Amino acid sequence: MKFEKKQAVWAYIFLLPSLIGIAIFYVIPYLMCIYNSFMGTGGFAGFDNYIAIFKNRAFLYALRNTMIFTLIAIPSLMIISFLIAKFMNSFKKISAFFRSAYLMPIVIPAASLIYIWQLLFDDQGTINGILNFFGIDNIHFFSSGFSMVMIILIYIWKNCGFCVILFTAGLANLPNSVHESAHLEGAGGFTTTVKITLPLITPTTFFVFLMALINSFRMFRESFSLFGTYPNENVYFLQNFINNNYNNFNYSQLSSSAIVMSLIFIGIMLAFFMYERKADYME
Repeated sequence: MKFEKKQAVWAYIFLLPSLIGIAIFYVIPYLMCIYNSFMGTGGFAGFDNYIAIFKNRAFLYALRNTMIFTLIAIPSLMIISFLIAKFMNSFKKISAFFRSAYLMPIVIPAASLIYIWQLLFDDQGTINGILNFFGIDNIHFFSSGFSMVMIILIYIWKNCGFCVILFTAGLANLPNSVHESAHLEGAGGFTTTVKITLPLITPTTFFVFLMALINSFRMFRESFSLFGTYPNENVYFLQNFINNNYNNFNYSQLSSSAIVMSLIFIGIMLAFFMYERKADYME
């Protein structure tokens, strides 16, 4: 017991710097954010700030767009990444090269990416130039429903490589005997994928989903660079609402909307975590 206690003490000593950093930069600011969300100009305001933001049309637009983006972008990213990883897994000799190539979007600076997209999708850009050549009127990508499609495409392009690598690692650890037995029993490729491959890589899928969810809330930089502080209503996200309230010194609504966004994030993550815990992927 003495040896185990010493090990525990040393473990806590080594963890202490990280725990202090987490407390200072994450836990304490989050508790302060919760406190500010219940405060108003005259003191304690209760749930008035939360009621106010849910009556705010800008917040409702931001919440709707954030949910639409999350529900479309994340499943699309995971499906595309899994299909690419499964295709690459059948070419093991060249997979190492593609693993390196797929990491390129992560290391490319956001400013360079935004500049290219502006050249392509601007009113006087390359795509509209091609359309005009064929007698088609301009498409206003930055002020129409296409703006949401642009953000989703940027998100998929930027994060697809990382997710492909994670899925490739998960697929590489699967036992070949299970798939060989399924093929001998007459199971097709689709049945094998749905009944065997996906259940076996549930932990990997959960981790990919978690990273995709985190990165989806980090798309504000690209959105802000493309569409500015007050974009059109199709791409006005919760991050825009929070940023605008920060610029307007409205810290009560800023804190309330940040708490709502964090609760949405935690709720989605817990729901998927409960599903992952119940999945009998080892059977």
